[in-house]
Amino acid sequence: MREIELKFQVDNFDKIKSILDDNNEKLSEEYHQSDTIYVSDLNDTESKEGSIWLRVRKVNDKIEMNLKKQSAKKMESEEIEFEVSDYFLANKFLSALGYKEWVQVNKKRVYSKYDDVNICMDEVERLGYFIELELLIDENDEKDYESILLDYAKKLGIDTDRRINSHYDTMISELDK
Repeated sequence: MREIELKFQVDNFDKIKSILDDNNEKLSEEYHQSDTIYVSDLNDTESKEGSIWLRVRKVNDKIEMNLKKQSAKKMESEEIEFEVSDYFLANKFLSALGYKEWVQVNKKRVYSKYDDVNICMDEVERLGYFIELELLIDENDEKDYESILLDYAKKLGIDTDRRINSHYDTMISELDK
């Protein structure tokens, strides 16, 4: 599977929540996510085709490990994710494999859907408010999903000029420079 994702900075979630409510779309409970991101080389964290990031994520009481491999398109990646039972051991495992802890990302997230589009409303510590629109598609599907997601953003009243082509981990890392 491939993940297609567009991200937008917003001032708050009020307008989007209202549109979702008008369309009978439900909001999830609020999740607290703490991510520890690992890379193989702390001197090469640039997002480019083939780059790999490993993540240990704590979502409330659930723990996940994740691998993202950057595709040729900026906000598109191959993703493998699975649940693990121990946060401490997951982090220790990645360190033992030689991966370096790069950055921590803490956020509050609420999920929703709009037709087939997954919506994440994120309040990211140190960064602010963001909306992510995501589609999971077949590996070989070549349809122009970026345009489709931009159309959904407009339907949700999102200012598409505030599109962000960076990941939270990169944005936080840049704050620390």
